[in-house]
Amino acid sequence: MRSGWRGLPLIASAVLALCGIALWAFGGGPILLIVGAIAVIAALVEPIYGRADGRPLGPGWRPTDEKFVDPETGGLVTVWYDPATGERRYVQDGVGT
Repeated sequence: MRSGWRGLPLIASAVLALCGIALWAFGGGPILLIVGAIAVIAALVEPIYGRADGRPLGPGWRPTDEKFVDPETGGLVTVWYDPATGERRYVQDGVGT
């Protein structure tokens, strides 16, 4: 379940897509519908910081100096980095260590 402000982009983009459908139905172009659909997809799949998980397993992963407070849990999160792939993971401090 999404909390607070994360639901706002989803609602706004859904309204945009619905307006695009209405505009297209009255003879306008589909561009507003396309932009609204892209915004809905982005709001669903792209959280602001990613999900905080346990420490990544496997060789090569190392913690960075980047830390921030997770707005949902209020807990401190450390960014881990794998230089071989460039992948980044967000790890709640004290979880899975």
